[in-house]
Order: sequence, then C-alpha cells, then structure tokens
Amino acid sequence: MIKKMVQTTVYVNNLEEAKDFYVNTLGFVVRAEEQFGSDWEYLAISPDRRNETVIELAKASTSEQEKLIGKQGGGLNMMMFETDDIKADYNRLKAQGVIFYGEPQTVPGGMGVGFKDLYGNELDLFEPEK
Repeated sequence: MIKKMVQTTVYVNNLEEAKDFYVNTLGFVVRAEEQFGSDWEYLAISPDRRNETVIELAKASTSEQEKLIGKQGGGLNMMMFETDDIKADYNRLKAQGVIFYGEPQTVPGGMGVGFKDLYGNELDLFEPEK
C-alpha cells in the first residue's frame, strides 16, 4: 500500500545557484548532499528538517530535462508551502527579490499567494485558517 510522498524533483541549470535560492532566500535546509560518481550529485532540501517530503534539486542532463526548467508545473503551481505567518514571509521574501503574483489574499481554507523560484517555476505560499 502506498503511504506517503517522500520526494519530488525540480530540474535546475546550476545546483549551487538553486541551493543558494532555496536555502539562503527561502530559508530551506539541506537534507542530503552527496556525489555519486562523476555525473550525479544528489541534493535534497526541505523547508524544515522535520518535513517528511524532500525536494531533490537535480541538474538537468538531457535536452528534454533542460526544456522543463522553469516549466515543470505546466502553468500551474508546482508546489505549495505552508506558513504560519504569510504576511511576514511575504514581506521577507519580497524584500529579498522573490517575484510574487500579487499580495496574500483569501483563498479556500486560508490565505495564499503565488510566487516564482529563480527559474520561473510557479510555487505557492499558504497559511491555513486558524
């Protein structure tokens, strides 16, 4: 029986610049970073060490993968991240240059706002109703 999702992958142009954005701009943590041979470096991040699901940042290695960079969501939000203070996180991230689609607003179940990562992938910040 399938029990839960443990990892998703985001293709990137450069592992170090992607790591810098997700860790130093968004505030995520590195969960694993290992080199497997000369052609594969495994880099997994998450918003917090307690998260069960990690995001693998993978260097695109084929032309098909390169075409997906920044478009993996196909025009929809690719991932949604929960926050306990959307307005504070919005202001902090906006001050660091993160591109948002407007300001936090009421959405079903709470408050939400969309934003882009450094490659243009569409992401979402969500604060559930209390």
